Amino acid sequence: MFVFNKMKIEMDELAMLGKKRTILISISILLISIHTIYFYHATRPEIETKKLAQQIIRFLLTIVLLMLVYKGKNWARILSLVLFSIATIAAVIGLVTLNTSIINKIPLMVMIFVYSMSIYHFGFSKSFKEFFQYQNSNN
Repeated sequence: MFVFNKMKIEMDELAMLGKKRTILISISILLISIHTIYFYHATRPEIETKKLAQQIIRFLLTIVLLMLVYKGKNWARILSLVLFSIATIAAVIGLVTLNTSIINKIPLMVMIFVYSMSIYHFGFSKSFKEFFQYQNSNN
């Protein structure tokens, strides 16, 4: 549990673990976004500036959403669960329907893994719940 010390709550081990995992999962999600942006433009003969602008805006919104989840905003946590669920379903559909070699499907497998881990972490993990409670008690 939390220890009260001069009106400031100290983080226990479970909350500290939740904090570390939240940071690692957030970094993983951002790396997937960067890879997706790069891979899309690397396969094109020219960079589509309109599409690149859309992808950069989406990337920045992802950063903002993850920061709000980190700060303990429940609506941001719920929104991220919905969006990561949609991304996981889309990646599974892509994995099944794409007619390409298994090597080309590896990024989809990584997406499924990372988004599934984020759904578990933000939705069910005891360490995240403890960290989330800590974040909300310090606001």
